[in-house]
Amino acid sequence: MVSLSKRGKGPDLLKAMQVEAAVLIFLAVGQAGLAAGMITGNPELRPIHRINAYLIISVTIAILITAIVHFRRGGPRWPAAAAAVLVVAEALQSTLGRMAVTGAHIFIGVVFVASVAVLTSYLFRPGVSRGSLRS
Repeated sequence: MVSLSKRGKGPDLLKAMQVEAAVLIFLAVGQAGLAAGMITGNPELRPIHRINAYLIISVTIAILITAIVHFRRGGPRWPAAAAAVLVVAEALQSTLGRMAVTGAHIFIGVVFVASVAVLTSYLFRPGVSRGSLRS
């Protein structure tokens, strides 16, 4: 388990965000696969899709919290801003899914997965792991 108790901006918070982002991209791509299965005639995937959505919002909130702590300890601001946007997008996504607004739900889902991929790729850039990026 990655420790978040280290003082300063330290690599532990960056490592935590990297792990969280890797889990999030895995869940987000899996969510798209579950959606594809439902669209092609497997409605029994709906409960799994719903549970995975709760996992996605939980991990997204975890990234936001880690990014805020990292920023408050001197790290760059952009991971917290990006995570905040993802939390809002996921709340919108969840609402659209519950309201059965399928077209918008799918569109926002695609944008969400792409955004998570961008966040994940930036968190794994060598400049981030060395702590040299500025806010």
